[in-house]
Amino acid sequence: MRTLVVVLLLLVCPRVAWAQRVLVVRPPPRDSTLFEAFGRLCAELELQSFEVVVLGGSARSPGAEELEREAQESEAFAAVALRRDGSGTAAEVCIVDRVTGKTTTRKLLIDPSSDGPMLLAVRAVDLLRASLLELGSGQAPARDVLGVEPQPPAPEVLRFSQDPPRFHVRTGGLVLFTPPVGGGVGVQIGAHVRLDESFRLGLLLGGPLFGAEFRAGGGAARVRQELALLRASWNLGQAAAGPHWEWGPLLGIGAYHLQATGDVELPLVGRSEDFFSLAADAGLSVQYFFHPSVNLGLELTCLTLLPRPIIAVEAERSPPLVAQALGALSLGASF
Repeated sequence: MRTLVVVLLLLVCPRVAWAQRVLVVRPPPRDSTLFEAFGRLCAELELQSFEVVVLGGSARSPGAEELEREAQESEAFAAVALRRDGSGTAAEVCIVDRVTGKTTTRKLLIDPSSDGPMLLAVRAVDLLRASLLELGSGQAPARDVLGVEPQPPAPEVLRFSQDPPRFHVRTGGLVLFTPPVGGGVGVQIGAHVRLDESFRLGLLLGGPLFGAEFRAGGGAARVRQELALLRASWNLGQAAAGPHWEWGPLLGIGAYHLQATGDVELPLVGRSEDFFSLAADAGLSVQYFFHPSVNLGLELTCLTLLPRPIIAVEAERSPPLVAQALGALSLGASF
């Protein structure tokens, strides 16, 4: 009975636009360059979380007025058409932008190399983004402009039109917990660069971390730790112009330093020894952006070392430091 009610509601209720739509005209398959560029263009727009509506089936490419009408009927905020010009060596990119009310036609030389379709698709996306830059956040279109959407642009459209910050720096606290020696606490600084919509490459520097120690019958060994990790992370969340969450897996590789200092009873004599290891970690990164350029981040990973250090006090030895839990809480800024 519940399933029947849901089906009836879907049939009788107005359609909800769960994603902002872009209409893309499919060129003739016989033009392999434009057809491949069309496929790459659709893929790029879908990566931006847009719903792509394909217009095809006609032997000729629609004109600007027809393209605008098709975009309105499809409830798309923009439409893009790729067509070859009369010379055969250039492509015309026609963009109907219903957010600002502009129609843009640009001729682009087709690169004869194998990268030509990809470059053409990237330029088409850049032209659409440039067209949308006319309006700022929360602005409604001018009343005397015809053919525009009456409401302010959606957050997804604003996010796409704005070039997101590429560099990010952060600082905060770091906790490294190892069962044989307990937890070490210290500070960390980090930075990363956003290579595309979801992939980031960065560096984490942590330490010195104090508080861990190995206790034995003849005394204890105080442990000081530092680490440096080169990290790659992926965002699986939905980026937006306003407050939003970004989260995803991360992997790191780098160096680990441990210094153990003996605090022992007479007649024993305390010594200090250093140990360096290759370090690797894997885990989860979660960030909340309460401002487009400021965020609070939490990272939880499992750190492993090779070779694995062992701490000795008199005749007692610790188990090898195999796996460690690493947690970081930080405040970051993007620019």
